[in-house]
Amino acid sequence: MTAAASPRPPGGGHGRAWADATPAEVRAALAPESATEFDRQWRAALAGAAESYDLSSVHACLDAWRRVAEVTAAAGGAEGYRRLRARAAEALDRDVPTAPWREVRAELGL
Repeated sequence: MTAAASPRPPGGGHGRAWADATPAEVRAALAPESATEFDRQWRAALAGAAESYDLSSVHACLDAWRRVAEVTAAAGGAEGYRRLRARAAEALDRDVPTAPWREVRAELGL
């Protein structure tokens, strides 16, 4: 698989993009641990919509998970997605040296 995200969901064919993926297509593309969280959020969004008669939370939930499904597919599936998340977590855990802005400016002669 290439570094670019797959332009179509699995089984999407006929030019369909991830932006058009159904909830079932999204869930099928997710890693099992992500699918569990998708289920929880999807059910909460549906319950909220049933109470409010407003589908915006359902659409927002599906849009967010479409992006996760697309990244998962682009990473080569569940294992690739796990490796990607592990690398991101490592990068976030690194101590990045910082300095006050006035010190940086002084070093740069500004």
